[in-house]
Amino acid sequence: MTTNFRLIFFLAFLSLSGSLAAQNQNIAYRSKLSYTGQTCANICGWAGGGHEYALVGASKGLGIVDITNPDNPVKIAQLPGPDDFWKEIKTYKQYAYVTSEGGQGVQIVDLSDLPSPTPDYHFYTGDGAIAGQLGTIHALHIDTTKGFLYLYGSTLFNGGAVVCDLNADPYNPVYAGKYDALGYIHDGWVDNDTLYAAHIGIGIMSIADMSDKSNPALLGTQITTDHFTHNTWMSKDRHTIFTTDEVDNSYLTAYDITDPTDIKFLDKAQANPGSGSIVHNTHILNDYAVTSWYTDGVSIMDVSRPSNLVQTGWYDNAPNETGGGFNGCWGVYPFLPSGNIIATNIYGSNNSGGGELWVLTPSYKRACYLEGTVTASATGAPINNALVEIVGSSNQEGTGPTGQFTLGQADAATVQVKISKIGFNSVTTSATLIEGEVTYLNVALDAAPTVAISGQVLDAVSGLAVPNAKVAVFNNQVSFETAADAAGQFNLPAVFTGTYSVVAGAWGYKYAAKNNQNLSTSQTYTLELDKGYRDDFVFDYGWEVNGTSDGGVWERGEPLGVDVGIALAPGTDIGGDVGNLCYTTGNGSDAVDEDDVENGTMNLISPPMNLSGFNDPIMLGFLYFTSLTFDQQSLDSIRFYVDNGVTEKLMLTLPGANPAWKAINLHLKDFNTMSDNVRIRIECYDNPAYLDFDSYEATFDFFRVAEGNATGTGEPLMEALLTARPNPFHGQILLEYRMPLEGEAQLCLNDITGRRVETVPVQAAEGVITAGATLLPGVYFAHLEQNGQASRAIKVVKID
Repeated sequence: MTTNFRLIFFLAFLSLSGSLAAQNQNIAYRSKLSYTGQTCANICGWAGGGHEYALVGASKGLGIVDITNPDNPVKIAQLPGPDDFWKEIKTYKQYAYVTSEGGQGVQIVDLSDLPSPTPDYHFYTGDGAIAGQLGTIHALHIDTTKGFLYLYGSTLFNGGAVVCDLNADPYNPVYAGKYDALGYIHDGWVDNDTLYAAHIGIGIMSIADMSDKSNPALLGTQITTDHFTHNTWMSKDRHTIFTTDEVDNSYLTAYDITDPTDIKFLDKAQANPGSGSIVHNTHILNDYAVTSWYTDGVSIMDVSRPSNLVQTGWYDNAPNETGGGFNGCWGVYPFLPSGNIIATNIYGSNNSGGGELWVLTPSYKRACYLEGTVTASATGAPINNALVEIVGSSNQEGTGPTGQFTLGQADAATVQVKISKIGFNSVTTSATLIEGEVTYLNVALDAAPTVAISGQVLDAVSGLAVPNAKVAVFNNQVSFETAADAAGQFNLPAVFTGTYSVVAGAWGYKYAAKNNQNLSTSQTYTLELDKGYRDDFVFDYGWEVNGTSDGGVWERGEPLGVDVGIALAPGTDIGGDVGNLCYTTGNGSDAVDEDDVENGTMNLISPPMNLSGFNDPIMLGFLYFTSLTFDQQSLDSIRFYVDNGVTEKLMLTLPGANPAWKAINLHLKDFNTMSDNVRIRIECYDNPAYLDFDSYEATFDFFRVAEGNATGTGEPLMEALLTARPNPFHGQILLEYRMPLEGEAQLCLNDITGRRVETVPVQAAEGVITAGATLLPGVYFAHLEQNGQASRAIKVVKID
């Protein structure tokens, strides 16, 4: 877990989300042991004198447990040390090395006298040039080939690696050098003088030649999958590095590092796709990755084909924890001579508050592989982004640029495989999967038929044409867009058959929508628009963007999100409006502190509005704004202005805010006189005076100007918890909710145009609701309503 990011993680401890149900497989429970009144962090193991021991990073000190009999673990000792949540342990020869963010340097324990309850130990706080300077240390690794200890995330060298020589006397390390070329290192793997460092703050794995400890050489770098690089581990053949990123819904990722100057992505995989869990620490044993995966527990993946990672073993040692957040399994250790796995649970599985040691016995088995290529039957060309899924499971993957896919599962079986892509007819076929073998499946798809969609856009009151109105025909997979001519006529000559929403709009009008349209034949529509100002950013109405910022330009699109355990920027738009687009700053990257607003302003300015006839115009919208710093209060802000064509007035200033959607409700006449040329300006301001690390992210959606008292606008004011599983879903979905009050309420499902498609009454303050059985495949948004207030909506997806 992270040191410089404690604020993020302790906020994340408060979050809950849904999880897919799964069954333990190929790992057997043996025993567990509790540490009452304290938490457990990472774990290591050691064998000597015919005994096996678990070395447990309990918060009140290193726990030593005899697990020679895996069904009856026996506590030998708990050695005094820093009372702190974070503990990391590694062994070298007969010694254990323990680091903590509680300070005191490295605790070095002589294990040779075990099972004596009083092993010798002392604390190393540095020598020579760093004498007495080592205190807080986040993690460590040992180059057992060359005999050097690497300490990460200390207070020295901006948290870079501190290197100590163990060759003369492993009990008394000698400072040998450092590696701080890229700053803070959270964790890393090192062997034979080559370091693979995890730079969590910048989301990079770096490779360094450490032969000269006084002058390391940087060999290569790689931005990792989720830009929050936590842990690295090397394959047996030294050709592949495996990385983890400590964020919700994260992956174990494999990279080919044969050439450190040209690192290549191979594959990524999750323990339980859809659960949202955070991957933590991985270890490679032979051709298996054994990984702690927080709320999902312990995972074993067959990595013998690093371009096709397949989970073949799983045990949930955190059965009461689900979804994202930093609860559940912290660490796992698979290297004991017996083959048993030991793992730590941060808190007790019975919610007792005490951490736990778990002893498990794995059955390592080879995966059953399914690989192949998807092409177009008419041309033979590869099809990119075709969805290949094993029917009845969450096992699915999109094809790459060459049409290739790689899937697999733990158990041999004959399965149904569905291949689909917008613009092509879907194919379902069977495949027989065999343990340890690759089944090849090559599929050619026929082009799907198309239909013509045409019609006219009219003013709902006058019946006159709305020239240049915009029209979109879309679903959750594809969108077709056009503009009407001067007579309001439009034509889309080639729309793939399927179920769509047909939406028209123009600046100065509200949307007109026809939902759940089964377009199996050509159709003609008359779409009538009511006057008003509303923009869900389905269409480009010409909002202006400018500013002095070094980055973070406002962009219209589906937000990528920035997630480091909590969402600094959302991964979806507000929900409940039309479509899935919004305006967001720096949408080119989902990495923290990358492509965000820096050292200046970034403005989003509405097109002109004629508000001269409004009695009490109210500007409404939803803002998601985060300006996060780690060592002082944020100096940044976001500001809303109203300009009547003559003067501009400030309406609202918001400082660095909590990461959540906030309803904006501003009476424009309270700040300026209205005219026929009113514009709204949203100014992001990143204060140049704050030059240290910060993250500035802003997202804006569902803009409206309403007359008079704004009621029924669906503002998400109710503090409530709403989670969904499985998501995506096939038949039905389970929606788990928790509201602040009991009483009459309802859970609502809206489609992507905002139309209510299902309502379920609820009375209890918390519970689980089954919904969605009658819905067509598509994107929907669920929210709670009670006493005139609504909760924030969550996005759910129904698939065929």
